Amino acid sequence: MGINPLFQEDFFLTIQDKYHAVETISANPFYIVALQQKVYVHLVPLNSNFTPQQLLSLQIAYQQQGIFLVHLWEDVWASRRNQVLSRIYSFCGLNQSIHGRKTKVDILDVSETRTFLDVNHLQGYIKTKHNYGLFLGAELVAAACFAAPRPMKSKGANYKSAELVRFATKSGFTIVGGLGKLIKAFLEEVPVNDLMTYADRDWSLGKGYDKLGFAAMGQTKPLFFYVDEKSMQRQQPHRLPKKISSAFAEQNVLNLDDFMSQQGSVKAFNTGNLKYLLYTNV
Repeated sequence: MGINPLFQEDFFLTIQDKYHAVETISANPFYIVALQQKVYVHLVPLNSNFTPQQLLSLQIAYQQQGIFLVHLWEDVWASRRNQVLSRIYSFCGLNQSIHGRKTKVDILDVSETRTFLDVNHLQGYIKTKHNYGLFLGAELVAAACFAAPRPMKSKGANYKSAELVRFATKSGFTIVGGLGKLIKAFLEEVPVNDLMTYADRDWSLGKGYDKLGFAAMGQTKPLFFYVDEKSMQRQQPHRLPKKISSAFAEQNVLNLDDFMSQQGSVKAFNTGNLKYLLYTNV
């Protein structure tokens, strides 16, 4: 699976099968697809020369017009197509809506968590300490994953903080109040003073966290990484496979960007995260 020169056309034709009101917006050098005037999708090829600030400025400009714009990179479309479509359908209000009170909470094991996140979350599975699911009857329809609490001595001798690392709903479903119900279940079992989480700026304005009582605490800087042209998998510079990092260390000619280019990888970036904090009553 290599870089697709027809990536933008592929997305447009795929999404057009689902919508009747799809159009491209002429905003050179940006290629933007508008879906029912509810969400705009900026399609970012891997061979583009954009800077993080350009993409942030573009998103802010649309936000000021009351338009939600997301940045869809070519590698994400190539490797997580079904999850991308699910997220977009959700944005456009095409999901089946279920109220959280009709569901029950249960603890998930690693296998259940991995399977559900790999199918339904845009970034897939990541190992976490506490995993909870929402069940509609016997069907798992949402999952939330939390890191183990950490002591924060700078905030007090017994102060503890935890992180909400993943939240996903089953494709095609919106669970009204679902995340709040899962957070409540976690806090009842694992009391902490605050709960921290991040919202991906490529895909979110963080409004869902605002509604749950989270406080905005700023944003992180854009993150640069390398995308393997064959697998379309992202690799962070400090987490390269040992074989690649060792080969780079052994040579003393190329910088990391040029070396990774020779290895068949393209440098790309995201626009960072929005950071949120929920203070509890502990």
